[in-house]
Amino acid sequence: MKPHDLSDLNDIDHWRKFCPDITQYLKYSQDQAHLVLAGHKIEDIYTQLKMARASLIYLEVENYGQLIGKHDNLHLTFIRSKFLFDALALYNYCIDLSWQMVYLYHGDAHFGVIQLEEYYLQASKDCDYESLKGRLVKVNKRDGLFEYIDRFFNDELTKEIRQAYNYIKHRGTYHIEGLGLNQDTVPIGLDGHQLKMLKRKSISIDEWKEKLIQFDISFSKYFEDILSTLMPEGFEDNTMSLETLANTALNLSEWERKQKNIDKSKEK
Repeated sequence: MKPHDLSDLNDIDHWRKFCPDITQYLKYSQDQAHLVLAGHKIEDIYTQLKMARASLIYLEVENYGQLIGKHDNLHLTFIRSKFLFDALALYNYCIDLSWQMVYLYHGDAHFGVIQLEEYYLQASKDCDYESLKGRLVKVNKRDGLFEYIDRFFNDELTKEIRQAYNYIKHRGTYHIEGLGLNQDTVPIGLDGHQLKMLKRKSISIDEWKEKLIQFDISFSKYFEDILSTLMPEGFEDNTMSLETLANTALNLSEWERKQKNIDKSKEK
């Protein structure tokens, strides 16, 4: 399968309907702000997944122009390894961001989660696998949703993608087949002894390109199921009554008044 085929097989452009616009902020910020936060995170995931797909497509370019000095096997292997590692990182970002989307969806829903930037930043920072489990299972009683997320995370392909990313992040990099030597011993005899050399794990660009294509298919289905489970129909509707606009303005004014009183009490 070619990377170009991913958009036809798993078209994700409809995810963009969940990206919040002005109307969604006005309609949902006062008591359903969690939907706005979730929609904002969906836009992040959409963007990262599109960039990951682009990196896979760039792996198959034949003429890289000024990106490489020579169009020989060595230089082509180097630039393709760069796009491979880019795609690997981007797909892993999608995993983490999918947790954040679910975590924020099941969090607070008042004005403050949007009006107070530090709230959103701290909530995103606080989200990891264990905190997500706690929020879904203990707080919101969404055991089934967490089990679904857990099955995806512990799928063999997901684990392999995750382990490769963490290996680079914590231990260095891989040796790319066709890009230099990767010896494990010094090729000189030392009176019958051999001096070992540090050797990196070796990977094939073509093999890992196929793994990432399969992961894209898997992740797209996984996140599509999450969207269909959580996001309400009509969220993208941009119609709004004057009554809703007036109520939002009134309630925001009241929230700001209370927030000022809280801030003053903290200063004392």
